[in-house]
This record gives sequence, C-alpha cells and structure tokens, in this order.
Amino acid sequence: MMETKLTTTILGFFLLSFFICFTTTRAQSSSPNYVGDDCKNSTEESLTSGFKTNLNSVLSWLSSDAATSKGYNHTAIGTATGDAVYGLYDCRGDVTGTFCQFCVSTAASDIVQHCPNRSSAVIWYNYCILRYSNHDFFGNLTITPSWQFPGTKNTTNSTQELQEAETYMQSLIKNATVETNLLYAMGEFNSGGSSGERYGFVQCSRDLTSDQCRQCLNAMLDQVPKCCATKVGWQVLAPSCLIKYDDFMFYKITTSQAPSPLLNSGNNKGTSKTKTVIIIIVSVLVALVLLSCGIYFLWRKNQSNHDALLSETTPISIHYNPYQGQGDDSLNADLPTIPLFWIRQNTNNFSDSCKLGEGGFGPVYKGSLQDGTE
Repeated sequence: MMETKLTTTILGFFLLSFFICFTTTRAQSSSPNYVGDDCKNSTEESLTSGFKTNLNSVLSWLSSDAATSKGYNHTAIGTATGDAVYGLYDCRGDVTGTFCQFCVSTAASDIVQHCPNRSSAVIWYNYCILRYSNHDFFGNLTITPSWQFPGTKNTTNSTQELQEAETYMQSLIKNATVETNLLYAMGEFNSGGSSGERYGFVQCSRDLTSDQCRQCLNAMLDQVPKCCATKVGWQVLAPSCLIKYDDFMFYKITTSQAPSPLLNSGNNKGTSKTKTVIIIIVSVLVALVLLSCGIYFLWRKNQSNHDALLSETTPISIHYNPYQGQGDDSLNADLPTIPLFWIRQNTNNFSDSCKLGEGGFGPVYKGSLQDGTE
C-alpha cells in the first residue's frame, strides 16, 4: 500500500508538472494578439436600442458558434426591420475549435470597446477577424480600407528579397484559389545563401469566391513594394483578405493544409531541422521512461528481498530444548506449519482488533484457521 501511494504521488507530480508547463507554453503561444480595426475611418452614431440589442445577439451567436464550426460562419438578426445587424467571423485557416472561439470571443468583447456607437466595424487579431454592419456585406469583395504593417528588420538585399517574396506569395495565392480552393494557404521556402527560411500566409474571407479571393490577395501584394520593400517581414490586410510574410514560423501546421510549392525543394533545411528536433525529443522521452522503469523495478526488487526475510512458510512455533535453554531451528513435528500469508489473512494483517495481549515473545493475536480452529 505504501509503495503504491508513493508511486502514484510521484507519477501525479510529473504529470502535473508536464501539464502546467504544456498549458503555459501553449497559452503563451496561442493568445490572440490585437492587430487593428477600421474605427478610425468611421464616426460615432446615435444607435437605436433595437440595433444595440440585435448587435449584442449577433456578437453572442458568433462567439458561441466558433467553438463548433470549422473556423468560419456568419449570421443576421433583424433583417425584416430597420435595425438589422449582419455579422461574420473568420479564423485563420490553421486555427479551429477552442483557439478559434477564444479569438472570436475576445474580438466580440473588444469590438464594442474599440468601436463604440458604430453601425459597422471590423477588428483583426493574429488568429481571426470579426465584422458587423447594418448592411448585408456577405459575398461582397471589400479591399478598402487596407492596412500595412512592415516588420522591424531590414533586408541585406532588398531587391532580391522582394522579388523572391513576391514570387513565393504568388505561388501561395495560386495554391489557395486554384489548387486547393481553401481560400487560404501557408508554407515556407529557402532562398539559399544567408537569408535562411521564409514563411508566408494568405487568406480570404470564406464568403468570397475563388476569383474574388485572388483579386483581393493580388491587391494586397501590390502594396508591398510601396510599404515594405526593405523589410524582412510584413503584413497587408483588408476586410476581405490578408497576406503575411516573415522569417519565423508564425502559423500552425495542419493536416488539412496541402503542402505549398517550394522554390528550392532540394534545400529544405527547415523540414530537416524539424525532423531532427522531433527525433531528439522522442529519444529523450523514451530514455527517461526506461530510466524511471529501471529505478522502479530495482526498488521493488530490494523491497522483495527485504520481505523475503520473513518467508511465507515460516512455522508458527519452534521446538524448545530445555537442555540448551534456547530456541532450536528444527521444526516441531507435533505442530502444524502454517504459511505466513494465512496468518496475515486470518488476523486481518495483525490488526489491533485481533490482538489478545503481549508476552515475552511479543504480541499474541487471535485468528481462525480453515478448519474453524481458533
């Protein structure tokens, strides 16, 4: 019983430590970060109570629906009145489930704070976009207003970097709108030399057609030379689409995402590094498990050797030799030999409730044998 509790405690401690570490790391890497909104381009209005009620209902529905959808949906409330509200959310293609809901819920809560008393608004996070309006915008291509976010790092060869980036982003646009028709795509490539890996992501609001998506993404890519030609990373977005490019992996790999084309498939260093890291992590975990099992079995073996000092076939009495004045190890043929585990079982493991008293040889217990003898 004691070793079982000890083992359970140790195992629980390691599991709890792993869970805390895993949860903390995952939460830090998955928290939605505010990117921007379009409220600076609109003015506050005097909204009716009916519109506010419908808006709250739409935002609440979007938040709850995000938990069970595939990352995108839209709804409308009050379409038969003048207080109609149309709402849409679209999570990044590599984000679904609880992460998507977390981002959409955050956006639904923040949009009324960032954009108070607006009849229409758009808010972006790194994992999702949320829109609402008093006009039906579903299926309409919206590329204005747009926002540019250049990175902080400067390129060593801006002309070559920009050319390779535009070529690669065009391949992602084709992947998103023609090859997979998912309206989003992500991937990495290596241009060789000292530049290293680059990562790209494109996505459109999934209420658009493939042609509308391609038109929107190309419009965003056309802005890059003007805003971000000398930067390693950048992001350009509009209410209907976004493009992002950087020197680190800012997206998650998903099984549903088809692999995007690589400019230099023979120099895929990123994939090799990832495989190496996975192999190292698995090897370390296996070694730790084997080491833990070895320590546990050695400990149990030592415990077994210690318990073996009291053999389960030890007789219950020792013949007394009055001439020697001390115990003799020979067995008394007139008395039965009873296994120790029977004694433990019939005295309730030497329970105090079965204890009759103590003598010169130690405590005396009462027990019942199989034939009824006490």
